[in-house]
Amino acid sequence: MADHGTTGWFIWAGETFSQDPDLFVPPHAEHLKQWAPMVLPYLALPTGWRFLIAEGYEDVWDDPSLIAY
Repeated sequence: MADHGTTGWFIWAGETFSQDPDLFVPPHAEHLKQWAPMVLPYLALPTGWRFLIAEGYEDVWDDPSLIAY
């Protein structure tokens, strides 16, 4: 459940995963319009869904492991 003004989404862009503790910096949703406008439609997905997009590629799936019961 999102709280404190967050959306609950973690957005990662890149080809290699860094161990940098600042890897996931929480941008304000307003900044996504400039930084990554292509993700905006996916943020309306229900809890427990993931998406992977790239130029010419789209994958959207339900991942029940994301939901804490």
